[in-house]
Amino acid sequence: MKQFCIIFLAFFLGSCGSLENDNAGLFVGNWLEETSNRHFVQGISLKADGTAASIGMATLKYEKWKQDGNKLILSGQSLGNGQTIDFSEKWQIIEINPHIMKIEKSNGHKINYRPLRNR
Repeated sequence: MKQFCIIFLAFFLGSCGSLENDNAGLFVGNWLEETSNRHFVQGISLKADGTAASIGMATLKYEKWKQDGNKLILSGQSLGNGQTIDFSEKWQIIEINPHIMKIEKSNGHKINYRPLRNR
């Protein structure tokens, strides 16, 4: 019985990984924002090396991303009105799997992304 408890405890502790360790690979790829307008396409491209790019957004240029626990941090430059402003956005990760990424800002703004599938 003692051996069973030790094995169970080792298995349990080993399975208690953080969101970062368990799902980091799920973020990598091209993600399009869910919208009811089929003519409006925007999203983000998250690369394995931590770089990022905007999809369909000329004035919001994503450059980097990282996961910090249950937070997704996106940074880059906002371009417009003759100015370039560095920015960093912190989003809470609500859900991430191969089919959807749901994130939310502290002000309650939510975005749902779906992966861009090559056809």
